[in-house]
Amino acid sequence: MRKLILLFFLSLLITAVNAQEKISITGKVIDNTGFGLPGVSILEKGTMNGTVTDVNGNYTLQASPQSTLVFSFMGFATQEIPIAGKTTINVEMSESVVGLNEVVVVGYGTQKMKDLTSSISTVKAEDIVKTPSGQTMQALQGKVAGLQVISAGAPGASPTIRVRGIGSYPGNGTNNENPLYVVDGMFFDNIDFLSPSDIASVSVLKDASSSAIYGVRAANGVVLITTKSGLKDQKAQITYNGYYGMQVAQNVVKMANSEQFTNWANESGSTAEASFILNAMQRYGRSRVNPNVPVPNTNWYNEILRPAPIQSHNLTVAGGQAKTSYSIGGDYFGQSGILDMENDYQRFNLRSKIDYEATDWLTIGANVILSDATKHAEDNGAWGLAYFAVPTMPVIDELNTTANPTNYSNAKDLGYRDGQNPFVAMDYTNNLMKIRRTMANFYIKLNLIPEKLHFQSTYNNANTFINDRHVLLPYYIADDFNRQFAEITKRTETYVNKIWDNVLSYNNSFEDHNLGVV
Repeated sequence: MRKLILLFFLSLLITAVNAQEKISITGKVIDNTGFGLPGVSILEKGTMNGTVTDVNGNYTLQASPQSTLVFSFMGFATQEIPIAGKTTINVEMSESVVGLNEVVVVGYGTQKMKDLTSSISTVKAEDIVKTPSGQTMQALQGKVAGLQVISAGAPGASPTIRVRGIGSYPGNGTNNENPLYVVDGMFFDNIDFLSPSDIASVSVLKDASSSAIYGVRAANGVVLITTKSGLKDQKAQITYNGYYGMQVAQNVVKMANSEQFTNWANESGSTAEASFILNAMQRYGRSRVNPNVPVPNTNWYNEILRPAPIQSHNLTVAGGQAKTSYSIGGDYFGQSGILDMENDYQRFNLRSKIDYEATDWLTIGANVILSDATKHAEDNGAWGLAYFAVPTMPVIDELNTTANPTNYSNAKDLGYRDGQNPFVAMDYTNNLMKIRRTMANFYIKLNLIPEKLHFQSTYNNANTFINDRHVLLPYYIADDFNRQFAEITKRTETYVNKIWDNVLSYNNSFEDHNLGVV
């Protein structure tokens, strides 16, 4: 017992000694002009013990003489100063220029962030690749103020982009109000071919003054994209970025099961609805759990949905010598849709970028991107059919022996007006689109006055080739629930004409000359 009491008093003595070790430290924090800085945070390193300066920059803090004080203030460089037994510590804080000297792409040139007056937001490569997505603009969702990104959801589909709200250009009724995309000086209406791993930075020009150089095409905003390039005097660096994951449907609408649906039909007061339930029991039998409910208990959303893989792999080699910099890379992106049919998107990209300083006054360069994509589009009609399909009907009906090539069930056999089975649309529709793009950019830059004036001539060429195949396969479920060859021929001709008029596109080459001050 005496040992315990002695140990207790010894701990109190040690605590008192430690408390007496703290000393009072005073001082003043000023900027480089001698003006006292109010609100500077002063923290004893490694503890929660701290204070802030008053309106004149003065402070007082109790701290251990062997600890370190951390001085931090927005816009100024953080400083760490050891106390080393001193009771007075005055600090002069210097302005932090990190971020202010950052170079931002503006129009055809560049500008330092501290000299920028227009509304521009910039996102770096490390922030873009944090979001697993095959679409660059999808990765910007929630990262840029004033930029609205609405996901299309389907594999390979481009999201809807709105800068400063809904625009009116081009006003042709196509609802195509996306901004103008400028990739290394090349103009595009869509950048679904571009891999997020190949991008160095994205700048969004949001106001009229910053995008005025592009004219009416910038009416809906401008997105400037700079792809990755190598550095001079750098050994070759090999970089790999990749991920693999699974997509699972979220917030799926909860549908009524067979028992709930049967109760609703019987309590609705509709003789027809009640008779449909009786027809289902006569055709498929009664449930052993509840004899008043048909055997089938189909959750149609569970039937048509599936976990879908998504993956991306990017390999880049970048480096340079005294007068040359290069970046060469390959990219693969694959995404399957959650609708359980042939529904996926695959894209292969090859990219090469090189800059060569021939002389002190002449620089030449080239940037080439080759993209090959394959897309199997989903049949959107399956979503509506699954929503209206009754749970008292199975997916496969073995009693429907006349159905061909699969014995799919038919809601009309129970008395309903429509077939309702979504698997008919999913299994007998095949939409295949092959998209090939070639983008080439070549430039010559003349330094007329070193670091003052340069002349740059750029040649850009962008080609897009689309091969679209829309196949409607014949099927027979019942006399009034089938697709015949005559219908297929008619719909196919209509679709081919539409493809010929609207889908197949070719973007011709153009030249652009820029004379400006750097």
